[in-house]
Amino acid sequence: MNEEKKLLRSVLKESLFFKGLSEELLEEIERIAIIKTYTKNQIIFREGEKALGFFLVLEGVVKIYKLSEKGKEHIIHLLGEGEVFAEIALSQVESYPAYAEAITPLKLAFFDKNHFLNLLKRRPELAQNLIALFSIKLRSLVKTIENLVLREAGERLLHYLWELSEEGQNKILELKINKSHLALLLGITPETLSRLFQRYQKEGLITFEKNKIILLDTKELKLRINQGIL
Repeated sequence: MNEEKKLLRSVLKESLFFKGLSEELLEEIERIAIIKTYTKNQIIFREGEKALGFFLVLEGVVKIYKLSEKGKEHIIHLLGEGEVFAEIALSQVESYPAYAEAITPLKLAFFDKNHFLNLLKRRPELAQNLIALFSIKLRSLVKTIENLVLREAGERLLHYLWELSEEGQNKILELKINKSHLALLLGITPETLSRLFQRYQKEGLITFEKNKIILLDTKELKLRINQGIL
C-alpha cells in the first residue's frame, strides 16, 4: 500500500462520515476514491459548475465561500482533515452552490457522484452515515446563521474560540488559517478582529505564541459566553 492509500485509509477511519464502517466496505470506498492535490489558492470548483461528486479532506484546509454581486467574499465554512464537502452533489442538485478553494497546499479524495450512489444502493448501511452527515451540516449552518444575525463581533470571536477549544478542553488552539480568513469567516473586518484580539489579550483571556492562541482563563471565557458578556 503506497503512502497516499495509507493516508486515505487513516482519514477514512477517523472521518465522521466513514467512521465505524466495516473493513470490507472501507476497501470498496477506497477503490472509487480519486486522490487529487491542489496548490495554495487554487480553485477546486466554482459556483454554478456541474456537481460531479464530493470531496474528503486528507491534508490541508479548504474554504467554501460565496461572492456577492460586487465581488465581496463571505466564507461559509473552513474545513480540515477528515471533513467532507460538496456532498450536496448526492442529491438532485445539478451544480455546486458555492466556491471551494485551497487556502493551504491540499490533498483531497474525490468521489464521483454516480459511482458513490451505485455503492450506496449496494451497501445501504452507508445511508445512516450520510443522514448523520447532513444532520451535522444542518446544525453547523444554523450556528453560522445565528452567529452572523444574533451576535456582535466580540461574541462571534468568543464563541469561535470556545468551539475551537472543544468547550474548554483544549487551552492551546492552533490557527490553521490566517487572520484575514478568520475575519471573513466571522463576518467582521480584519481591523475589528485585531482590536478584539488586543482587547482580550489585555484582559487576560488569551495570549499568542506564533500561530497558536493560548486560552488563559477558560472559566471566564465560558462565563462571558453564557451571560453574553463581551
